[in-house]
Amino acid sequence: MSTGWTAPGAAGAEGPQEGQGAPVDQDPLGAVAAGAPRPGGPPTGPARELALHLPLFPLRPLGVGEILGAAVRIYRLRARPVLVLSAAVFGGATILTGLLTGVGLAPMVGDLRAIMQESSTSATGSSTDVFGSVGDMVLTAVSSVATSLIMLVATAAVLAPLSRIAIDAATDPSPDAPVDVWVAARRLAPTAVLTALLTNVLLVLAMLVPAVLGALPLILTGSADAVTVSLLVVGLVIGLLATVYVWARTVLAVPALAVEGLGPVAALRRSLHLTSGRRQWRVLGVSVLVTVLFTIAIQVVSGVFGTIGTIAYLAVLLASSFEAIVLGITLLTIATMLGSFVAQALLAPFGAAAFAALYADVRMRDEAWDVELARTARERAGLGEHGGAGPLGGHR
Repeated sequence: MSTGWTAPGAAGAEGPQEGQGAPVDQDPLGAVAAGAPRPGGPPTGPARELALHLPLFPLRPLGVGEILGAAVRIYRLRARPVLVLSAAVFGGATILTGLLTGVGLAPMVGDLRAIMQESSTSATGSSTDVFGSVGDMVLTAVSSVATSLIMLVATAAVLAPLSRIAIDAATDPSPDAPVDVWVAARRLAPTAVLTALLTNVLLVLAMLVPAVLGALPLILTGSADAVTVSLLVVGLVIGLLATVYVWARTVLAVPALAVEGLGPVAALRRSLHLTSGRRQWRVLGVSVLVTVLFTIAIQVVSGVFGTIGTIAYLAVLLASSFEAIVLGITLLTIATMLGSFVAQALLAPFGAAAFAALYADVRMRDEAWDVELARTARERAGLGEHGGAGPLGGHR
């Protein structure tokens, strides 16, 4: 008895007959009914609305490869806004750090000139050199701290709006979608900077407290024996592990504040909630992988400029018989800073999109956020009931 059914791909198989409906893969936006019954079988999976497969990442719990894929695809979907924002912010930060670096290097350059001129030193000159060297060390330390703070502020000011842009791209993947990055930056940057500063305070405390406690026996006894040195090493190891743990628990704070409109403390609490329990290990593993890949890419890009600067430095020294050392150092410093700028500006969208996708993955796994995102995506595509873009923020 013939049933009228032919196996897909078999000879004589035809497309859907009149009245049978379109195949699943022809559904608008690539929608697949997650809980709908299949022909000839019971319903599969949890009864969610629709799992949309969009260009940034599919609206369902993600695999590691899909998170990394989102970090790459953001350049195709939102290349201009993310790169313009990143270049503008890191460009300003590079100019400021360049000035501070010049101030910090000035004493060293003066010392090199003095050594090369082989100036005679007297007792009074020695005293002046001592005070001068201490002042130079303080100036260099202050310059280094200020440079680190500038880069911290720049990174936070970039990551927050980029995270928001990435989540928006997941529900509105059109490359022509208007993106006002400056409005997002002005709205999110202050909160993101405060969150980054608070997070770094927690990281410093996580490292410092165990290290200081481990060093107390050595400081109090003044004896570097096996016991005191072992306690110091244990304190440093515990501090390092505590720092990694705090970082992993707070790594979703910036995406949370960017999407949910939270303040600094609320964003940190939200990150602690999203990474609680067994979820923290997955977040830690993916975060470490993303950070390692990001760091390697940064080193590769900046290393190219560093190599060029080193070649220029050596060429200047050899051409001037080692007399134009100041010019060589200047060229090396400029090349190094230019490499750092290009690397940060080019790769910041990668890190922001990866952590935004990780944030979305955690919420889709534990809060069924994919249902809300799918509804928003279908409304933006004109397939929803109201035809408007729904809010992405808020947590259950």
